[in-house]
Amino acid sequence: MSQPSYTDRDLDILTRTLVGEAEVKDSDDAQAIANVIVNRMRLPNWPDSAAEVCLQPHQFSCWNNADPQRARILAMDKSNPWFLSCLGIARQALDGALADQTHRATHYWATYIKEPKWAKGKTPCYSNTAGRYVHHFYNDIDTPPPVSAGEALDQVRPLAQTRTVQGAQVALGGGAIVATAMEAANQVRDVLPILDTIRQYSPWLVLAAMAIGIGIMVWARIDDRAQGLR
Repeated sequence: MSQPSYTDRDLDILTRTLVGEAEVKDSDDAQAIANVIVNRMRLPNWPDSAAEVCLQPHQFSCWNNADPQRARILAMDKSNPWFLSCLGIARQALDGALADQTHRATHYWATYIKEPKWAKGKTPCYSNTAGRYVHHFYNDIDTPPPVSAGEALDQVRPLAQTRTVQGAQVALGGGAIVATAMEAANQVRDVLPILDTIRQYSPWLVLAAMAIGIGIMVWARIDDRAQGLR
């Protein structure tokens, strides 16, 4: 298969992606990640340029607006030895001269984060264990490439699992549980008079349960937005 042509921008973006994603001074890790990017370029359902692959929404976290790595990789230049190493690896990858130890992997994740949904039940085709954390690589992931930030987030963080939605569930579920309990208390208040006193406060208990859930939802929303997430 012929190697796609590339521009100076492709080379620069790929280099900075390797700086941000790979373990510092771990050339094997940088080479494996470069292979993932080139492997995506070669598939018809992914972009055909390195820059477009690297900058797809929420695919390489170093480019997320809230990620602290973004400022670091944008500030680096050829005066930095690790940047120079990544530049050489990026050039080799785009020239088609880099051996692929990942066996055509198109996905990977680092063990310092929670295992993504797409990796569950899958066996890595290659793992880099030399650094402080492990990068697992996969060549059998059938998750289609995302076309938007929303789709990208759905693949690694389904909407139903977000704290915003979970907070709403607490609000609704907590209110319903308290309301049900108060209705039961109402049925037996003649037998247990103290329950009549509790029943008088039931509307406030329902509101308190819902307020807690709404508080969780609002806080999660603010925190997620600060991190560049849904």
